[in-house]
Amino acid sequence: MVGMVALAFAVFALFFVAALVGIVIPVVPGVPLAAVGAVLAAWMTGFDLIQGYQLVLVVLLAVAAQLLDVAAGAIGATVYGSRRAGLWGGILGSLVGLVLFPPFGFLLGALVGAVAAELITGRVLSEALRSGVGALLGTLGGVVAKLFIVVAIGIIVFPRFF
Repeated sequence: MVGMVALAFAVFALFFVAALVGIVIPVVPGVPLAAVGAVLAAWMTGFDLIQGYQLVLVVLLAVAAQLLDVAAGAIGATVYGSRRAGLWGGILGSLVGLVLFPPFGFLLGALVGAVAAELITGRVLSEALRSGVGALLGTLGGVVAKLFIVVAIGIIVFPRFF
């Protein structure tokens, strides 16, 4: 059993590191990976170390992280006066920025994409910039929320091995 506990710990640790990477590289589903790692580790140890209610909490945190990530960019952009074009521009800009300037290009991409989309739809530069800043801050807020949630998952799971 000691060998299986060590292996389960290693599996969760690997998934946890992948989750941390996923926070700064949005195409890696970070928080869900941490949840999958916790479920695998629990299964590998016969659900003796990690209890069912702890797994439910981990899964709920992972779902909350995904919802917060999606909502944060939209909320940030909306609070700063973005219209629909700015919201979509921020999303598309994030994806383009990630591809062209990994790993943090998604932040700059959100800003540039929202500004460009707002300008294309006829907004003045000051309003477009405000929208872009909102998209950037919202995206950054989502990243911070995911970081806190991954840390919370680690706090729930790691002590079970010691």
